[in-house]
Amino acid sequence: DEVRRKATQDAGYMAGLEVLDIINEPTAAAVAFGFERGLLDPQGGPDAPQTILVYDLGGGTFDVTVMEIRGTDFVALATDGDVQLGGYDWDQRLSNLVAEAFIAEHSRDLREDPASRGLLWRDCEDAKRTLSSLNKAAVACNYHGISSRISITRDQFEEATRDLLDRTRFTTTQTLNAAGLKWEAIDRILLVGGSTRMPMVGRMLTELSGKEPDASVSADEAVAHGAALRAGQLLAEARGEPASFTIQNVNSHSLGVVGTDPDTGRKRSGIVIPRNTPIPVTAKRTFKTRKAGQKSILVEIVEGENPSPEDCTPVGRCTVKSLPADLPAKSPIDVRFRYKPDGRLTVRVSVPDTPAKIEMVL
Repeated sequence: DEVRRKATQDAGYMAGLEVLDIINEPTAAAVAFGFERGLLDPQGGPDAPQTILVYDLGGGTFDVTVMEIRGTDFVALATDGDVQLGGYDWDQRLSNLVAEAFIAEHSRDLREDPASRGLLWRDCEDAKRTLSSLNKAAVACNYHGISSRISITRDQFEEATRDLLDRTRFTTTQTLNAAGLKWEAIDRILLVGGSTRMPMVGRMLTELSGKEPDASVSADEAVAHGAALRAGQLLAEARGEPASFTIQNVNSHSLGVVGTDPDTGRKRSGIVIPRNTPIPVTAKRTFKTRKAGQKSILVEIVEGENPSPEDCTPVGRCTVKSLPADLPAKSPIDVRFRYKPDGRLTVRVSVPDTPAKIEMVL
């Protein structure tokens, strides 16, 4: 979302890096896939477009994007994700499974001791990887002189994390629907992120789509590879060289302004740029003042799909002051959003036929 994009950009600046662009992880993975398949060569790309779904389950987040590759053009059709879901959650469930088994044996909770809890977490991460290739894994547990080896089967692990996998299934289906496609239109399902090595992921996607997922790109390196290709392209363009490929992205969350419903008096989110709009884009929406002689306007920008602002993410706020003293009630207020390809937002608020206006970059 916008807040995390800005945090990413700021982190780059603080590290002393020149931030050229911000690219969505699934988009970067698709670019890496195109490079490895020779699609970035204008002479070697296939004539027929390919529609791919990138399923990216990393350590901390889950992303999914439907993208069409037209020769050297990468066009995102829809994107979605869950910033509160990743391999960390599977590690947590496995740790709890082992801890509960230890309690059943010894009536002691490993998680109460920081040192034991840290060792448990590390060993459960290793056990999770083992369960991706074997049907059983053993975790060595030590707590105040009590030692035990707890065995966990793959079936137990998959049952304990079924709801997590179902969350990715739901988001994947929603993204496909947002793109206006059926599974028959998807040529390839690309697996990205270390957590996609869990057999349950590929099996779920095969059951859902009827297609075997593609794990041909490096699950751990595809995103970095795609980002490096994008950086190389930007540097080449700065030297005056023609672009070797193009990227057309969409915004991953709706952007709007907090307003007041005239019928109920409750605050509502008025969407200015809907989710999955191709970017860059400029959009305008007109609001109205609440009362006559209003001296200032507070504009609150939020990101999210919920009509209630409380359930959206605050992005920024600005105040337009020094309004004309004789401004009547229900005077128009124009709010213009300009959303750039790197996902950064510029907001301009103005009162028509008056000098009152303000612009800010978020």
